[in-house]
Amino acid sequence: MEFFNIALTFPTAIFSTLLLIVIGFWLIALLGFADIDMLEGDVDVDVGESDTGSLGFGGVPLTVSLSLAIVISWFCSFYAHKFFAYLLGDGVMFYVLGIAMMLGCFFVSLLVTAILVKPLRKFFQSKEAASKSDFIGLECVIATGKVTTSFGQGKVQINGTEQLIEIRCDEDKAFSLGDIAVLIEHNDVANTYTVVEKPW
Repeated sequence: MEFFNIALTFPTAIFSTLLLIVIGFWLIALLGFADIDMLEGDVDVDVGESDTGSLGFGGVPLTVSLSLAIVISWFCSFYAHKFFAYLLGDGVMFYVLGIAMMLGCFFVSLLVTAILVKPLRKFFQSKEAASKSDFIGLECVIATGKVTTSFGQGKVQINGTEQLIEIRCDEDKAFSLGDIAVLIEHNDVANTYTVVEKPW
């Protein structure tokens, strides 16, 4: 009961709502009905200089970095609420200090997320890392629940690394998660690859 009381009480309730949205999004993505690059772009936020250099979110999809930030914010808010709720007071001050706590937790989450995304960048290397023509003829593993004329992603092994690329196919081609396909063409406008069934 204490868990639900904290999770559903301001200010943690704000992050609990966002956390449910994040969980829902990733469940939909696993079913193949959402694209992890759907927000079209990466966040590149510098949060300061240190001995280790500039911290930022660049190099991973916005959905990944945002999801991490929300999850970490929820944990920070939950435990801050649990151990320091007595400092919030009552009445108007409860909400004023609650907002301050919420913003503080979110700022901490940005710092932690910026550190955590660094080792993840190698899994989301830019599609420009290799020439577009180098991909043609390669096999890819379908990474989404379906592939259509407007949706789909695949994982390709090239130059010793695995890259996640946008793929498309004809409507009459049936692909599902884990299938093997072959890249036959690149669309420069949409920056996508056309795939067909493996002929052998």
